[in-house]
Amino acid sequence: MNKLIFLIEDDTAIADVYKIIMEKSNFDVDIFGSGKEVIKVIKKLNNTKKDKKPDIILLDLILPDMNGIDILREIRNNDLVKDVKVFILTNQEDVRFNDSDSIKPDKVIIKANITPTDLVNIVKEELK
Repeated sequence: MNKLIFLIEDDTAIADVYKIIMEKSNFDVDIFGSGKEVIKVIKKLNNTKKDKKPDIILLDLILPDMNGIDILREIRNNDLVKDVKVFILTNQEDVRFNDSDSIKPDKVIIKANITPTDLVNIVKEELK
């Protein structure tokens, strides 16, 4: 069974490019264009075979309906997905997380500094 990636990205052109290249690398990709959409799906997940939790979450910080940090907080507070690796995808170079806050991503990736192929390689390395 292929590894499942949740891609939370509101720019459809970027999302489509990432999805195409990741699917060529044998990943399954579910795209979410808004924070509310992904939170709704995460809250509905359960431990059945029908509901496969993601193996990794790629999360844009700036979305039309909510901040990526708020989505990350929802993920980390959900028992089923709290241990799933979350990589922030952003073009903000100065992303900072409060050291006292336990809500942190596993990695921050600056979109402008990588190619889609680089992103696939980062995900592959993480999911080995």
